[in-house]
Amino acid sequence: MNRRGYITIAILVLAAATAVALVLVLHRPSSAPGGRSSAKYVIALDAGHGGKDPGGVVGDLLEKNVNLAIVKRVQAQMESDPKMRPYVTRTVDVYIPLEERIRRAEEAKASIYLTIHVNSFDLPEVVGMETWVDSTRKDADPSWVLASMVLESISAATGGRNRGVRSQELYLQRTKMPAIAVEVGYITNPNERALLADPVYQDKIALGILNGLHKFIAYLEEEQAPVGPASSSAAKATSTSKKP
Repeated sequence: MNRRGYITIAILVLAAATAVALVLVLHRPSSAPGGRSSAKYVIALDAGHGGKDPGGVVGDLLEKNVNLAIVKRVQAQMESDPKMRPYVTRTVDVYIPLEERIRRAEEAKASIYLTIHVNSFDLPEVVGMETWVDSTRKDADPSWVLASMVLESISAATGGRNRGVRSQELYLQRTKMPAIAVEVGYITNPNERALLADPVYQDKIALGILNGLHKFIAYLEEEQAPVGPASSSAAKATSTSKKP
């Protein structure tokens, strides 16, 4: 092989290495700039779906994109909070298995886990927001309190219909930290779909989530309760099936 051939190979190898490094950086989960290692609570923010899994789709609006946009807004609003440090399970449009999302959050020593979603139904008139808790959680689990406080705060911040705290068996049972799924609205309702695509409304949702987290942390500190499955005596208010 002549000199030109070796140079060509070297350039190709360098380009491949650069591409791999770029992919790793883009797909790496993130925390707030500077790390804020002094923050007492690490909040895992999970944008539901992603990559090959779009979630709900109506026209050109994909649930996975709305979820990620809202998570990024929560992260941005949380950066000035001295008590909380966000940990985002995905920052780009990439598919991550459910078990891996939990693993990443626990590896980051998260205190609280929220997965953000957009709902859908076959009747377009159905609207509103819900929070979901894994049905295997005991009544004393603080996840029920977290679900109620976050839901009430989002509804207050947006004026959206509060459809209540609900439960079914979820992958959230794979962790012991307080963990909820937040369904911020129905992509299948024309009016709510337009709101979900609006950055201003997304900011309102993010503010509601953050307000709910503030209330939950204040509750934990007032109760002096450790973050764990047996730290709250609050009764759960649930519906056992996902129906409008």
